[in-house]
Amino acid sequence: MNVPHQSTPIRLLLGLLLAVCAGAASATLGLSPGVAGAASASSAPPAARMQAVTPTDSNSLYTQHEVQLESGTVVREFATADGVVFAVSWQGPVLPDLSALLGGYFNTFKLEADRVRLSGRRGGPLSVQQADLVVQSGGRMRHFFGHAYAPSLIPAGVNIKDVLQ
Repeated sequence: MNVPHQSTPIRLLLGLLLAVCAGAASATLGLSPGVAGAASASSAPPAARMQAVTPTDSNSLYTQHEVQLESGTVVREFATADGVVFAVSWQGPVLPDLSALLGGYFNTFKLEADRVRLSGRRGGPLSVQQADLVVQSGGRMRHFFGHAYAPSLIPAGVNIKDVLQ
């Protein structure tokens, strides 16, 4: 039996999973700002690459870098004074490539997302809360948003809730 209200969450989940493979992002958790963008330089215009590695905001504890992808999605990366990305956030019409944003943390995210999917939960926001990774992702077509951070990389004295607001 085809139940219309079930097809929307399934489409959303499929769209999220497909979007994981689409688009280039500039930030990667645990790496220097702009490393992922440099690796996919052919897909990003020079202005976007320059903007990705130019701080848009900084203080003594961290810097914030921002890039607008060709899709219109804005990705922000937050890096320690030593230049290590400890958090990323996104907002826009297309979900960014989460494998590029999460880098080495992507497998943790994927395992948890698969576990949630296999438990029967479909659609709605996705929340991953592990010791080494926190991800909040939600939205719908043309309005995606979320953030991810590695708790162990957050600089001392930084309140992650204040950073990501």
